[in-house]
Amino acid sequence: MKSEIKTILVPTDFSDISKNALKVAAKMAQRHEAKLIVSHTVQSYYVIGRGGKQVIGSEVVQDSINLASAKLEKLKNSFQEKYNLTVETRISSENIVETINDLVATDQLDLVVMGTAGRQKMKQFLLGSNSYNVLLHANCSVLLIPEKFKKTSFKKVLFPVRVEQQLDHKADLSVLLAHKNNGAIMLLGVGAVDEMLNIKQAYVEMKKNLMFKSANYHSEFQLSYDNAELISKAAIDKKCDIIMLANKDENSWKSFMADNFFKKMINGSDIPLFIVKSKRKKIKIKNKKEHTIGYDLTMPIPG
Repeated sequence: MKSEIKTILVPTDFSDISKNALKVAAKMAQRHEAKLIVSHTVQSYYVIGRGGKQVIGSEVVQDSINLASAKLEKLKNSFQEKYNLTVETRISSENIVETINDLVATDQLDLVVMGTAGRQKMKQFLLGSNSYNVLLHANCSVLLIPEKFKKTSFKKVLFPVRVEQQLDHKADLSVLLAHKNNGAIMLLGVGAVDEMLNIKQAYVEMKKNLMFKSANYHSEFQLSYDNAELISKAAIDKKCDIIMLANKDENSWKSFMADNFFKKMINGSDIPLFIVKSKRKKIKIKNKKEHTIGYDLTMPIPG
C-alpha cells in the first residue's frame, strides 16, 4: 500500500503553540498537495440535580462556539490565501481524541499535527496532556511540533531502527518526507546488547530497502543503553529536522511512569516527532458517555 499524506488535521486552541504547529502543517499540506482541516473543541458544562441534567450557561457555551467559529473562519481565509490550500474547519464538543478518530473514519485522515511545549523537566510533563493522549489513542499517525521549532521543512529525516515493528511503513513515510522536502534520510541502527543481532539484521535489511527505493541516505549503527537518550542526542548532533518513531513503546510496562520511551523523547529535544501508526477503524463503545463536564448535585461538589 502506497504511503501518502493527503489529509492533515491540526487541533487548535488558538495559542501560540498551536499556531506554530498550524504554520508547519500548512507548509506540509502545500508540499503534499493535501487538504488541511483545523479543529477546535468547545466544552459544555452541566449539573445533575434531582430534576435531571441541566446545562449551565448555555448562552455562554453558544458565545464560545460563535467566537471559535469566527476565529476558525479567519484562519481558514488567511491560510487559503497565503498557501493556496484547501482548508476546512470543524468545531466539536467531544474530546480531542474522539474528534480525531471520527475524522479518521469520515475524512480518511492521514496525519494529526499538534503543538507541544517541547523540552521540559520530567516532573512538569502532565500524564493527561492532550498531545500525549493523542499520541497514545489516535487512530492515525501523529506529528508533534515543539514550540521552539521554527522551521517549516524537514531537510534531514532521522529514521531510527530500534524496534522491528512497522519498519516498512516508517521507511515509506521517511522516503516520502525526504522527497517532498528535497532532503535526505539519516538511518540510525540502535541496539542494546541483548537485542543486537535482531536489530542489526533489521538495520541491514532497511539499508537494502532504502537503496532499492533510490533514497538519498546516510547510515550508522550504535550500541545503546538508553534508546531515547541516544536517539535524541543523535538528532541534535546530526542537525535533524524530524525524528520518525514507530507506535511501539518497548517500555510499555512503564507507560504511566516518567521514564517511558515516548515521554523521554518528547522531553529530550526540541525536534518534531513523527509517530507512525497504521490507520485503525474507530471502535464502537456501547453506552458511550457524553464528554461534557459536569457535577452531580446529589453528591458533594468536588473540592
